Amino acid sequence: MSREDIVAVASRLFALFLLITAIRLGTTMVAASGTFSSGWTLALFLLAIFLPIAAIAALLWFFPLTVARKLLPVMREPQPSVGVGSQTALDLGLTVIGFWVLSTAFTDAIYWLALLVQTHNAPIPVELDPAQKASLAATFGELAIGMWCVFGSRGLTNLVTRVRYAGSPQSNRDAV
Repeated sequence: MSREDIVAVASRLFALFLLITAIRLGTTMVAASGTFSSGWTLALFLLAIFLPIAAIAALLWFFPLTVARKLLPVMREPQPSVGVGSQTALDLGLTVIGFWVLSTAFTDAIYWLALLVQTHNAPIPVELDPAQKASLAATFGELAIGMWCVFGSRGLTNLVTRVRYAGSPQSNRDAV
């Protein structure tokens, strides 16, 4: 797998992320449709947000190698390709998934931070209900998993490799 292939896979994953985020935003806006003066205003607002995001996602999905070639610097000497089953490929995959998890958890963390600041500064004490506390704990869990995948992917890679090949003759030779 070349470095362009790796960036192409990452761009397709990012295209999926953009599309899912746009859909989540759209459903949130529909749920809050009472703040718009009419249904047409809501529809125009949703189209103004969704169409550019969908166009970027389509570009990343249908032309990932072109995007990768534009993003990567030109190399004087070709780099050796990375094998799909190699340790480096697994490291890159875990790092990409970690960035995905962190990007969603980061926005959730900002939401919770803003909510906690507002509840702390409220003149009347406000208590979080159990569902909110569970959602806050889930956000911290997502942040921890994302940080682990991005910054500690080598340890996670070793764990996955050890579990995947446990009991095989190769793992017995490595243990000796």
